[in-house]
Amino acid sequence: MDQDGLMFPKEQKVKKKRMKHPHSILHEKNGTCYLCMLLNGSYKKYLFLDEHHIFGGPNRKHSEETGLKVWLCLDHHTMGLLAVHRCPDTMRLMHWIGQQEYEKSHNRQQFIEIFGKSYL
Repeated sequence: MDQDGLMFPKEQKVKKKRMKHPHSILHEKNGTCYLCMLLNGSYKKYLFLDEHHIFGGPNRKHSEETGLKVWLCLDHHTMGLLAVHRCPDTMRLMHWIGQQEYEKSHNRQQFIEIFGKSYL
């Protein structure tokens, strides 16, 4: 028996440190879809929005750290014809906008060092 009187004491779990998520440098999370505003001029409020990291895959972590993310409605994220995960032109537009915004406070060489190439 252990000190608590249990034959098989529970193991103490080590809590993970929570990652601080920086705010987006492009879009405030306020219920609007970034691409609806940009492409249609619509400021419609949505109940459900998906967070989209502009540079995904191996660069997803870098997008998170630099604030290169936006909130998108389902049509613009995964479901619609112009969804960033279905339409290469929309994805290129987001890459272009993301790099432009990053280069307002950094230079192109810094962008390339982080993301591996220039999208402009």
